[in-house]
Amino acid sequence: MDIRELSEKAEYIADKHQRMQAQWKLYGNTLTQGITLAKARLYHTVASSPNDELRFFLFDHFVIQIRPARGFNSHSIEYQLELPQGGGNIMIARVNMNEEGRVDDRFSNRDRDQVLAHYLDLIRPVYDSLYLAAHENIPVSIEQLQRAVV
Repeated sequence: MDIRELSEKAEYIADKHQRMQAQWKLYGNTLTQGITLAKARLYHTVASSPNDELRFFLFDHFVIQIRPARGFNSHSIEYQLELPQGGGNIMIARVNMNEEGRVDDRFSNRDRDQVLAHYLDLIRPVYDSLYLAAHENIPVSIEQLQRAVV
């Protein structure tokens, strides 16, 4: 393989990588807008993050972390519930996004209503678990949250 062929391959790889990065950023912007512009009270607070991830505080206690899956050329988005006081993370869901920005081959990452509805469906078990604990007047346990999202 000569330098020209290697350069062409490198350009192709870099272009694909940049396209996926752009789609991830667009998804993040669309989701953030969906949450912040929603008429419903979701009790989400947008948190800044130095990394390439989204972070939302839920009821000013839990953190929902959304990020591209680790690894080069990943086409997955991971949703995790970060537990307080260094309690670790619970994987909520993992979805796919292609380089055209289609999430799970169902909708565009530009469609704010679809992105928000999809996200809320993914985190519904967390809300259900918190609701049950509040309704039953019991503390939320890590085990309960883990069972809810499995």
